[in-house]
Amino acid sequence: MKLLAWLTEAFINTFGITRPRPEEQRTAQFLIGGLLLAFILVVVATLAFLLFEVRAGH
Repeated sequence: MKLLAWLTEAFINTFGITRPRPEEQRTAQFLIGGLLLAFILVVVATLAFLLFEVRAGH
């Protein structure tokens, strides 16, 4: 949960969006943090796959 909280805070600070109300904080962390974490994992997986394919010679 701390990772999602950190990702959410980084996103809010970077893009300057309005902070969620305290009662919406947990929902915002799941939505924003979860989507950012999923995006990062997809990018890393894609890069790993492409690197594997290049090294395999395909």
